[in-house]
Amino acid sequence: MTGTRAFLIRRLVTLLALSAATAAALFTAYYGVSRNAQAVRDESAPAILQVAAAEVALNDSYESAESSLTGDTGDIEGLGEDYRTALSTATQALAQALKSTTAGTPARQSLLTITGLVSSYGDLVQQAYVNRDNADLRDAYLGYAETMLRGDDGSPKKVRDGDSDILARLLKVQGKQLRLLDQQTSFGWLLSLAWWVLVPAAYFALAVLLVRTQRFLRHRFRRRFNPSLLVATGLLLLAVPTLAVFTYQTQDRLSQARTSLRQPNIGRAPDTTNKRVSTKMEETHWRTGAVVWIPMGGALLAALVFVGLQPRIDEYRFRAR
Repeated sequence: MTGTRAFLIRRLVTLLALSAATAAALFTAYYGVSRNAQAVRDESAPAILQVAAAEVALNDSYESAESSLTGDTGDIEGLGEDYRTALSTATQALAQALKSTTAGTPARQSLLTITGLVSSYGDLVQQAYVNRDNADLRDAYLGYAETMLRGDDGSPKKVRDGDSDILARLLKVQGKQLRLLDQQTSFGWLLSLAWWVLVPAAYFALAVLLVRTQRFLRHRFRRRFNPSLLVATGLLLLAVPTLAVFTYQTQDRLSQARTSLRQPNIGRAPDTTNKRVSTKMEETHWRTGAVVWIPMGGALLAALVFVGLQPRIDEYRFRAR
């Protein structure tokens, strides 16, 4: 009798330890994916789209200014409404990007510098307009404005180390934000280790031990089922696969968001892209909320194990007397 009681105590301790380990592994693995859904929707997506919108608007502003000043209607229309609208859009996008950037303090400092450079760029374009009757001086100011905007080679996309032009600075900030987005939306080796090794190992070990304990109790106590252990086994078998499916669905939405935010020319329709990303991430909201239930489920599982085994342990204690 004493040996059986000792065995049951060891089995109880083992089951409680495995319950805690399974809940901890599952919480870590699930939280590792779900925590990024809200960050991508509320932080990364707006920050990336604002920088992209500023880049597009600045390019459009120069094209509009050049077309207005070198065209036949420059004397009548001046810089034109398109230029003013594009420059205003760029300024507003930079102001929003400054508030929402996910690339940290260096990015904010860079955006502050860019905001100042955009103001200087606007002054150069204005000087080109003031000197529109002098083609050489007008073109010189336009050239200075383009160099400040795009660099010496006039390329709006090429980024060179050490460049100080506006678009190169913007692209460097965007590069940092996109790298953070990749980290938020990638299923890295740590999550792979958790989901493919730690969670399955703890899950199967606990499930097998629960079934073996049921069989032992049926043999020893001549009772077909232990209701508490049966419920605990059912809870385990239902919860872990369900959360695994939720994780797959959340990761799929994160991957779709990354694809949307890495599309070329997203700055031309930032609101549309933001709505698409938000819709995808909204679909994960209730799934990500399930993370708070994992510790509670672990506690319930442990309680069911305790309720299932403690009376059997007590029976042997009373018999020993």
